[in-house]
Amino acid sequence: MKLNEKIAWYRRERKLSQEELAARVGVSRQAVSKWELGEAAPDVTRLLALARAFGVSADHLLDDGEGPERPGTKEAPVPPPPQERVQPGGGLTGLIGRMVRRWGWLAGIYISLQGAGVTLVGALARWGFSGMFQTSSQMMGGFGTVGGWSFDGPPELERDIMEALGITPQVSPLSGFESFALGFATVILVIGLIMVIGGLALAFVLWKKGKKGE
Repeated sequence: MKLNEKIAWYRRERKLSQEELAARVGVSRQAVSKWELGEAAPDVTRLLALARAFGVSADHLLDDGEGPERPGTKEAPVPPPPQERVQPGGGLTGLIGRMVRRWGWLAGIYISLQGAGVTLVGALARWGFSGMFQTSSQMMGGFGTVGGWSFDGPPELERDIMEALGITPQVSPLSGFESFALGFATVILVIGLIMVIGGLALAFVLWKKGKKGE
């Protein structure tokens, strides 16, 4: 029995899907499919990983003159896949690792899409808070009027004109909350952008790695 036939036989005999076998060996599902069809052959590292997953020796897989070992002959217990072992304190890194092992490079796209949503929330929050505080400032008088003339320019220029005219600026009671709200919205916006950029970079790296693995 040839190598590709043994890979397909042992995978079905061990009741593994192509995705599950690919996760254990560290390649894509397409790579496993090509191995089973005989369109490609695993390298030495992948061959050893296949032997461990099937509980047989690498020499047995390479020997075309040997048939598959039947259950109960020399079958070794199949070790659990590394990704299933719980790593204490994994946190965010462990979550991303599980996503990568399950979805491959699509995990990066998923993270990027989530980051786009967070970015949109942060941008809308900044826009909403800015409009709200600008409206409240105008309602409270803002710079105020001097001789029937009101100022609607930038805050920095407004402050300089007030000092030149000898007018004591009035601090809005909402100024502290305004700084906090706008700062919080900015943090959300930055986190979202980091997720977008990081997700796209992760997807590209995993995609390139998957192409090399095939």
